[in-house]
Amino acid sequence: MSQQQSYRPILSIFDLLDRVLDKGLVIDANLSVSLVGIEILVVRARIVVAGVDTFLRYAAALGLAGPPALVAAQPSIGK
Repeated sequence: MSQQQSYRPILSIFDLLDRVLDKGLVIDANLSVSLVGIEILVVRARIVVAGVDTFLRYAAALGLAGPPALVAAQPSIGK
């Protein structure tokens, strides 16, 4: 009797990076160190990793994108 093993493609680092930049990734961490009920150290971090296109879509959906007039009003470099 022979056993058939199913083919399972291995996810390369390029594929993983492409998927993260396409969909986006958010890491939210809260860390606190306390001694006898007194907080000694508090670390709060939010890390957002996404491609520029993905970030701009989410920012526009959340109302975080600035008006286009601000971009057009910036002076151009080299003129």
